[in-house]
Amino acid sequence: MTHPPASAVFWLMGLPASGKTTLARRLLAHLQPEHRDCVLYDADEQRAIGFLRDLGWSPEDRIATIEALAHAALRHPIGIVTLVTSTPAERRLAADLLGERLHLIHVRAPEQLRHARDALRPSPAYRANPAPDAPELSWTDPEHPVLTLDTTAPLGVSEKAICSFADNVLRGRAVS
Repeated sequence: MTHPPASAVFWLMGLPASGKTTLARRLLAHLQPEHRDCVLYDADEQRAIGFLRDLGWSPEDRIATIEALAHAALRHPIGIVTLVTSTPAERRLAADLLGERLHLIHVRAPEQLRHARDALRPSPAYRANPAPDAPELSWTDPEHPVLTLDTTAPLGVSEKAICSFADNVLRGRAVS
């Protein structure tokens, strides 16, 4: 099935505190003036107050989380999703559910910076004693994200890159 150019899901993946939510919010603010039906589904927010609040981090719950976020994003012409999405199998599941609409974006930052950012959050993503199935413990770098953003650069650099990428996707321009 072919979707119009202005139909996409920008899925930001990366370890906790890498900058996914910050960039997703910036992307949402950039897109909404022209695309009022653009929506952001942040997994942490949805776990706290939304439709993911009954899901944890077990492998089964992680699959259910990906399925729920993908189905929610599909209800809108433009969706933005933030989720760790640790493993190749989890990324394949998102790709299977979203097809050509999916644009996997890897957001990365070094461990020391992620832990420093996490210390400033109201509820830390990193746990002192993570469970054996914690997504950060099974993380593998994605092989072929459509975009990789290193958030050690100034925020404006990553923001410009993701917004430019999204503009090109939504205008139907080839993106490499």
